[in-house]
Amino acid sequence: MLDNVKVQILRKIATQGYTTVSDVVKDLGITWGAAQWHLFWLENNGYIKSAKINGTTIYILNCANALRKLEAIESALSKEKVVRRE
Repeated sequence: MLDNVKVQILRKIATQGYTTVSDVVKDLGITWGAAQWHLFWLENNGYIKSAKINGTTIYILNCANALRKLEAIESALSKEKVVRRE
């Protein structure tokens, strides 16, 4: 299931074009293992792809309409938060 961390990672990739495990750790303040797990999950579920460049694994979006899907996911998550507060 997509959670807030995964959505943040997708937004980061969508705005910057790619990310690395190190970038996710630094920017989101999560552990190396947690960053790897979220990236692994996103890749295995078809949201992102990985590629090795000069020994560094980078992660990019996997589909052309990913921004639209991301916006729909963010909208659904924010509506879910409103429902939980009530």
